[in-house]
Amino acid sequence: MLFRSQKQQITQAEINQNLLRAHAKLKDCLHYLVDLFNSLNVIKPVVTRYYYLEGGGTKLENLLQCDYNCNGRRLTVDHHDYIESIVLRFRCVADGKITIEKQSDPMVQRLRDHLWTNTLKFDLKEVRNERGYVERGIFTVNCEVPVAITIAGDLENGLIRITAKNLEKLGEYTYLYDFDEFGVNVLEELGKVILAKPNAFRTTGKRQQAVATTSVRATRPGPDADDAPPAVEPSAALADAGDPTKSLIR
Repeated sequence: MLFRSQKQQITQAEINQNLLRAHAKLKDCLHYLVDLFNSLNVIKPVVTRYYYLEGGGTKLENLLQCDYNCNGRRLTVDHHDYIESIVLRFRCVADGKITIEKQSDPMVQRLRDHLWTNTLKFDLKEVRNERGYVERGIFTVNCEVPVAITIAGDLENGLIRITAKNLEKLGEYTYLYDFDEFGVNVLEELGKVILAKPNAFRTTGKRQQAVATTSVRATRPGPDADDAPPAVEPSAALADAGDPTKSLIR
């Protein structure tokens, strides 16, 4: 069971303990990521991205990552400051814009909602018929995708939660970790994702492994499907774990 049920009420003492544990984890995490993002802004590694838009028929391509920013948000409790969350932001950009034309009002609304939901900038010209109904829409989409990663403590469930928006692909995805399993190994795999290096980020942590195992078993029929473990790339060696610039930027 991943979360407490409504009947399993958490006590204030447990929340206070989880606050202390989350703060300790996020404090180390903030130092690591500030060093990493400062290095990225100096070194400016070339990381090229592409993103498929709604329907998969159109994509934003040859986008370059830039403008790395890392901020810690603080929470004050009884005159003591604690790290509540860490927010990472960067952009994937290219010159120019792309034009997409959609027929019928439902298709126009569907693409408009998709672009809004994923925080993509666009202009829309609607073509209406004599009765005022939308017949088609012409979208002009900026070749820019904002990426945001939020790392925060879930005090009620005693977890660290990473919420990634538009990281590698459009959409928002959440990853959960027990306090004991959240550390340099997770941050290294996250750093590899950010730098478009081979990684095991989405299978790091027992909850992610459980999801991956379930997916593999569901998609591999046959009597031996349950016997075969999912293919998981091993974590990188931690010899340079204290210095993210050495372990990730080579």
